[in-house]
Amino acid sequence: MSGMIDYGSFAERLRSVMPRWDDRERMSPDEFAAHLADTAPRWELLRRFQEEWGYEVPDDAVPWQRWSESEHRQYLRRLKGEAQGDEGDDDPFESVDLSLPIPSALDEWWELPYNSFTHSPRLYWTNPEYPPTLRPDPGGYGVAGGLPDDTTLVPAGADRRMCVFKAEYEYCNEWGYPAAEAGLPDPRVLVSVAEEEWALQAGSLSEFFLQLAVQRLPSYYGWTVYGGDETERIVAWVKEELPTLGLQPWRELGQHITVYGAPDALVFHDTGYGDFELIVYGRTTEALLTLGARMGLDWSDRIHTPRSVQEAPKPIALAAGDTDEFGRWTVLTTSPEPMASGTERSSANDGTDSWTVSGTLAVTCDEDGTLRVRRLDGDAAQVTAHPQAGPATALACLDVPGQGPLIASGHRNGTLYVWLPDSDDGPLEVARQRPKLSGLALTATADGTVLAACWRDEVVALWDIASGERADLDLGPGITGVRLDADLRLTVGGPSGSAVVRLDADALWPARELMLSVVSFEDAACATDADPEVVPRRLAELLSWDADDARRAVAELDTLLAPESELCSAAALAFVYLTQIGAAVGVGAPHCHVRRRALGLALRIIRAVDAGEGRWHEVTREVLDGIRHVLPDMMEEEDPATRTAGALLVAARGERDERAGVLLRALAADDPVAEVSAAAALALGDAGAADTLVSAGWERADVGWLLPGQ
Repeated sequence: MSGMIDYGSFAERLRSVMPRWDDRERMSPDEFAAHLADTAPRWELLRRFQEEWGYEVPDDAVPWQRWSESEHRQYLRRLKGEAQGDEGDDDPFESVDLSLPIPSALDEWWELPYNSFTHSPRLYWTNPEYPPTLRPDPGGYGVAGGLPDDTTLVPAGADRRMCVFKAEYEYCNEWGYPAAEAGLPDPRVLVSVAEEEWALQAGSLSEFFLQLAVQRLPSYYGWTVYGGDETERIVAWVKEELPTLGLQPWRELGQHITVYGAPDALVFHDTGYGDFELIVYGRTTEALLTLGARMGLDWSDRIHTPRSVQEAPKPIALAAGDTDEFGRWTVLTTSPEPMASGTERSSANDGTDSWTVSGTLAVTCDEDGTLRVRRLDGDAAQVTAHPQAGPATALACLDVPGQGPLIASGHRNGTLYVWLPDSDDGPLEVARQRPKLSGLALTATADGTVLAACWRDEVVALWDIASGERADLDLGPGITGVRLDADLRLTVGGPSGSAVVRLDADALWPARELMLSVVSFEDAACATDADPEVVPRRLAELLSWDADDARRAVAELDTLLAPESELCSAAALAFVYLTQIGAAVGVGAPHCHVRRRALGLALRIIRAVDAGEGRWHEVTREVLDGIRHVLPDMMEEEDPATRTAGALLVAARGERDERAGVLLRALAADDPVAEVSAAAALALGDAGAADTLVSAGWERADVGWLLPGQ
């Protein structure tokens, strides 16, 4: 951080570089245009202010391109598409007057290499509009209207439309320049304060972007004191002792903020409806203590740490030998050496800049989010993906035998897409969470293709591509990048170090084999009102590490399958998986939170098989006969519910007399487990066995319908 800055003299710095609109009448049009076009000193003031408060462009920053769709508009377009059953592909220029020129200062701002908005938009929480959109908005998207007929902000008879280039995150306020001034290099900026009311916000676009940085950066990088009981006295002192920065009052969300300058400190006074009437930001704690002393106050116990310090990258917390309780991962080694996040750039063989992500393929992302794949040997033509997601923050690509390139792309809004360009399917959104996706890896392993992703939120997500199964690993702080080797060694880390983690595929995705077989079953499109994929997905969710998710899944399956006198195809399909899941046989599911309920549903299906006839009754009988190899393991399980289910399934495999013989032989073998006798009684129609099952650990609701007549 540079030496002490006296913001009491900031207004002089501002006057020396900003346009002198008062001189417009004393200049010829050409002279005034040249005066407005001299923007270099203004951008230099913006750069210096950013540096004074500690802003540096992040090493892994991917600049927000000017043609990118704003997140708010993207969100509404997606909702519209879902409501109408289409993609909601509106005309992107519906709200734009393409005959209006775009001020050169706006384009210059987008291209600034140190632009803190384009490189770190989360500091700002505003949505850009490029090209600027009109108000009133012909497309019906914008909130504000145009300038009223009696306005004094433009000459009489001038164009009263507004060109909006920036909006508050939820479009409660919009900032724009008059369409009548669109031909000027650096026009004035107005802010919408009501549906058809606009107020002057800044003397020029370049001044507005400086003003926006003043509003955002100190609140993130500065040490902070909020006004207290003596606010009224302090405000009077501030107005008497401190000069303003020379900027217009800031108008946003009902606020009306005037900023005053002091040595290494800024005082924000709000006469509107913000949360605090007075906030003081300091570049250092010493600056705040000194300013407080001038006011006769001791702020030593009231200074809040900057968010930049609170959110700074934390040291990686992993140590060699660390593992999780489920045995999904084990840390092999750690290193203090930093690990790069995002995706590394290199050059393709034609010299163009591209994102190289595998030995044979490179993938690039255009300004509008269009993904292009190139084979590094130059033999294949480029292929194009969707342009909706905006510039990529991380990319990964893999050449899959028999399928062609597989692309994964992460974006600033936290979305993750996967895409097979050679297929007829478009990109699939597989995840969306905050903050931006910072690291991706896509690797062919002995266990299949695996995708790894991180969002800087201390969680690394891993997908088994073939089955779609996901595992979330809480590996602690400090992770902004991931790398995955073919032997399932995962390297994670960031600026503070890295760690190599050994993964266990079976523990990561216990439902993987289950899902591979379920999704390949032609009759997954069951005779229910649900989507064909619902039953397979809910079966897999029975093995969720999250107990609530597992309970919701089994409850929905209870409703969807509802075996009564007539079985649906999905019930027959689900039976074998319910049995394996509940018994923890063949699917690696010792953690299953709903084993009894899964087995109970399987037994309910068998009860329905006994009670009726039909195609799927016969299929289920065949399935039951095909899982006889599972039953001995079930009978030896420690869990009494599993042993009971095994006994019942044994009983269900034959006619009544054969069932009785099987179970009576089990009793004759002096099996001490009470549930076996209960199973025998149930198989023989003894209603009193329910109490015995409950005493063996079953819920009464899970056994009532097993009884005759239920």
